[in-house]
Amino acid sequence: MIAHAAPGRRVWRIARKYAEVCRIALRSAWAYIWNQLLSTLFLVVVLYVFVQLWRVTFAAQGAVIDGYTLPEMIWYLVATEAIILSFPRVHAVLEQEVKGGDLALRLSKPYAYLGFHYATFLGEALVKLAVMLLVGGTTARLMVGPIPFRWEAAPVLLLLYLTTHALNFFYIAAVGLLAFWVEEVIGLHLLFDKLKWILGGMLIPVQLYPEAVRRLVDWLPFRHMIGGPAELFVHFSWSGAAELLLNQALWLAVFGLVCAGIYRRGVRRVDLNGG
Repeated sequence: MIAHAAPGRRVWRIARKYAEVCRIALRSAWAYIWNQLLSTLFLVVVLYVFVQLWRVTFAAQGAVIDGYTLPEMIWYLVATEAIILSFPRVHAVLEQEVKGGDLALRLSKPYAYLGFHYATFLGEALVKLAVMLLVGGTTARLMVGPIPFRWEAAPVLLLLYLTTHALNFFYIAAVGLLAFWVEEVIGLHLLFDKLKWILGGMLIPVQLYPEAVRRLVDWLPFRHMIGGPAELFVHFSWSGAAELLLNQALWLAVFGLVCAGIYRRGVRRVDLNGG
């Protein structure tokens, strides 16, 4: 007679398995910490350019623009850039595995394909996020000074980063899995990524957009993937955090279902064609 583990113990074992994958990815990324630091040169250049541009703009418009001072605007940019630049190129990994045949090897392993890549993606992203915040925060502090930060909100902001990370993972992975049907996904990735950057408030807060664009953005998920967490990093409120978490949970369900659907149809296609 076969003894089955209790449901709680099974969930715990599965969680430990993916936590171990995440830990290995984190240690691997940490081993190349100097490469990560060198990659932040781009962030320093971007911050320097935008500090000069915003100084001219604030000098002409006044000390506050739509609720943002110059230091708050630059720290908002640090937050959005840290989010964007911390995401690994998971679409390229998935495309290569589908095209190169490594997918068949992955499918034989004792883990869920998307779950494995999510854990790997998270481990690498956490190291990159820490490096981006360290270098970007130091640069912003030297150029425009600090802003008031509510340290009691740090655990909530970390939780928001994890949900933001999950949203972006499923968004990017869905594009990468289109490699089941198309030869190259880089063009599609550029299109969807730039759409997210523009409508997500990567360079300036969404409330500075024209009214018609703001109404459109309210119906789309992109603000919850970039601008929303950055706005709370600068202007934190408990009600704003609760609202963002709710919106992210709704879009996470949508993206998760879409990504899982694409994956299942793609794997069925591999089975039918014999790999």
